[in-house]
Amino acid sequence: MTDKAIQTTLKGGGDTILHARTTLVLYHRDGSTVAHMDKGKSIVVGRSAPSDVEIADLGLSRQHARFTWDDQGIWVEDLKSTNGTKKNGEPVTRTRIAPGDEIAVGPVMVSVHIVSSIDEELRGFDGHDRFVGALGDEITRARTFERPLTLMLVRSAGAKDGHVSRWASRLRTQLRPVDRVGIYGPHAVLVSLPETTAEGAQSLAAALGGGDPPLTCRTVSFPADGGSVEELIAELRAVRRTDRSARETKDPVETSGVLAKNAAMKQVMATVKRVAQSTIAVLINGETGTGKEVIARAIHDAGPRKKYPLRSINCAAIPGQLIESVLFGHEQGAYTGADKSARGIFEQADGGTVLLDEIGELAPSAQAALLRVLETKRVTRVGGDGEIDVDVRVIAATHRDLDAMVDAGRFRQDLLYRLNTMTLRIPPLRERVDEIRSLAERFLKDACRQAGTSSKTIDKDALAALESYSWPGNVRELRNAIERAVVLAEGNAITPADLTERIRGGARTQPASGEIEMPSDYKEHLRKYEAELILKALHKHNGNQTEAAKALGLPLRTLVHKIQTYGIKKKFDR
Repeated sequence: MTDKAIQTTLKGGGDTILHARTTLVLYHRDGSTVAHMDKGKSIVVGRSAPSDVEIADLGLSRQHARFTWDDQGIWVEDLKSTNGTKKNGEPVTRTRIAPGDEIAVGPVMVSVHIVSSIDEELRGFDGHDRFVGALGDEITRARTFERPLTLMLVRSAGAKDGHVSRWASRLRTQLRPVDRVGIYGPHAVLVSLPETTAEGAQSLAAALGGGDPPLTCRTVSFPADGGSVEELIAELRAVRRTDRSARETKDPVETSGVLAKNAAMKQVMATVKRVAQSTIAVLINGETGTGKEVIARAIHDAGPRKKYPLRSINCAAIPGQLIESVLFGHEQGAYTGADKSARGIFEQADGGTVLLDEIGELAPSAQAALLRVLETKRVTRVGGDGEIDVDVRVIAATHRDLDAMVDAGRFRQDLLYRLNTMTLRIPPLRERVDEIRSLAERFLKDACRQAGTSSKTIDKDALAALESYSWPGNVRELRNAIERAVVLAEGNAITPADLTERIRGGARTQPASGEIEMPSDYKEHLRKYEAELILKALHKHNGNQTEAAKALGLPLRTLVHKIQTYGIKKKFDR
């Protein structure tokens, strides 16, 4: 954009020049930084002084790139950085830029704007990581006090003219002081809405829908759509802004077949086909986000009960005093707020399948009630006297070691016997690297369809980052990452700049000069050393986990988690 073009952009209805300025907005892990440009002067972006804009990110060089505004326009120049500078996904040495271009300075995204008060507009908006932390606190509060909480994604329908700064004030006027906004990219934000139901959030969505630029809103609610930050964000872009019944339709990604290119997953799916024809209970064990619900649906859909409902419940997301009502139903007047009788999950699924996700979080009283139902095949509603016959297949899922919980007295052994007639272990995504590309491409196709955007690809650098990352959130985290990247991507390809810093770091981005690079197997050495210490403690105390935890100076719960994570129990049993 030339100086004349910039002046033209600033003109109002007549020939008067508006009081606006050329501004850079830099998006990074801690939020966004605004830098105002002056004609004839440069702004250097880097990790440390003497950079004009300093951002503490190891992916940046000390002086990474220079932005300049002269008579010919606005320029970006790479200062021989380690990780490079890109314009709209293409590496550059020096090039002219304009509003609408997406500039990647290493891991930091930069956009150019001609606005009057962008810093004021974005003030008070959190960076993504800070917002996620605050959202976690809100979820804890909502769970403790049994209060509603809704999460909303707001984004502009058109990327070119839809920068957040253009509609931030419009959003802000519709929010309450308790609501919180987090930057989700140049054209999108997340909004935390405490004390707001899904229905209540629709009025806000309607108010934001009109105007220029047009905005789209999607909402999910706690605990109905997820019991954690990761689950809510993963679900957010998969739902439509319709009534709840629309959410119960099958997800085209998760029901179009389970990818099984990895040898361990092929074995899992072979077992799924065999057990689907029976009625035995199945226990699915795997880390959070590995796809336990997908496997449960595969069992249901491949068996004789597929014509009947599959009903699932996250036991961790329902308060203890309400879990029996949700599972078994209640009669009118059974407790305060029970204005009418309601069927529970078991009645709703009669003839079909019940998935009890996070079964390890079930309260002791509910464990006893569930055991009675499994033994008698009858349920008694809360506040009722009569028994109701139910015919359901039960599939349970957990990320915990239920054997260890039995040893610790936190899970009933007789219930475990009922649930683990057949146990399936779902390997974590870090053990299925050969499936990451196929999963990412599937999620990308679905995300583009839902977002109404043209098809995109994943460039080789972004794919390398995806395959190098450890994925603690597993498949759910991968899907969330791809959906977020689709929101951020300006070009036809997903690049590393569209991924979070955490994922880019997982790709072992080459540190800028002067940084010490850790050996790639450093963490693995630590894991092996810790596993050996735990194994020795277990041998010394004859497998008594309580005594081993004391000897190691660890809480029992932490030790049990590490035993499960490292697969130590199987080693010890041998």
